[in-house]
Amino acid sequence: MKSQIRIADATVALSGDTCRVMSSDTQLFHYVSHRNNMMVVRYYLSLCVLLAHASVLTGYDFPWLQRGTVDVGCFFAISGFLMFPSYQKRRSFKHYIRRRALRILPSYFFIILLCAIGLVAVSTLPAADYFTSPGFWKYLGANISTLNFLQPDLPGVFTGSQFHTSAVNGSLWTMKGEWVCYLSVPLVFWMVMRHKRLSGLIMASVLILAIAMRCIFSSLASSTGAEIYSIIARQFGTLLVFFYVGALINRYYTCFLRYRWWILAADILILLLGTSLPFYSELFQPVMAGSLIIWVSMIGSWGTFLSRFDSISYDIYLYHFPVIQLAICLGLDSFMPPAAMLAVIVIFTVALAFTSWRLIGRHFNNMYR
Repeated sequence: MKSQIRIADATVALSGDTCRVMSSDTQLFHYVSHRNNMMVVRYYLSLCVLLAHASVLTGYDFPWLQRGTVDVGCFFAISGFLMFPSYQKRRSFKHYIRRRALRILPSYFFIILLCAIGLVAVSTLPAADYFTSPGFWKYLGANISTLNFLQPDLPGVFTGSQFHTSAVNGSLWTMKGEWVCYLSVPLVFWMVMRHKRLSGLIMASVLILAIAMRCIFSSLASSTGAEIYSIIARQFGTLLVFFYVGALINRYYTCFLRYRWWILAADILILLLGTSLPFYSELFQPVMAGSLIIWVSMIGSWGTFLSRFDSISYDIYLYHFPVIQLAICLGLDSFMPPAAMLAVIVIFTVALAFTSWRLIGRHFNNMYR
């Protein structure tokens, strides 16, 4: 049965293994309708990140796929796929940045303040010492400015031997990389619009530069032992690579749809070969994971039932790490089996995420549609 998928100025007709795309020459990037599986995929990625962190922080080996950075990278591939058509719609830097800020920052600032103020209840320090400690104010300054690595912990919080790390919210490390990706969009878009015939080459060059940056700083981290190089490689290079894999797929979405089954086969082959491929983690893994996650998000309509609801996947990402740390702090593992503890973590995280979205995120997001 033939179904019609509307993509801005393009109409894609899918019937069996055939694909016909008619698009406007004036639009380089393809707008995406809400009739896709992206919402389900985002929730899946959020759950994968939660499971990965729960496994590391609790010490339990949960029997699910736990890929950590790759799952975070897949979020960035989806973001790269969506951001360029979003900027193309208005071509206004002010509108684009304000809209991104209203979507991302209110919930981000709230979780920082909530943890900073609320976790005094589990600190080993008295409240007066806690709030006057330089560590408290450094935590606020470092995290609000997205420099989480400068002060990831709060004074006297999560310091016992039962904790794998004293970090309050290890998920926040991606925020600085996210803004670097967002801010790169207007510049790269300006370049591709000035040189439309070279648009693919320009975007591929940005991707290659991101890969080179990741390789250079990873090599410096190995040779010098300086953690700062590892942070730059992971928090900028890795995330930019995934972001521009998604952006390139959007730029050539017509070809992506036409050769979707060949692309799926190639992704599966890369997945099976894994680390036996040279430059697997630097090149093949981001391309495979990014294209596969967009393939699952966009091909078919099995997940469209969630498209009519607001997404709280971002809020789940923000809240899950401190919830896991609190579960360890409260000693849930001493009287609960691992599966039950994980269920409590998931339920409590989802409840907090939903409340945060309803009270904060949705209000600000609706301000600048």
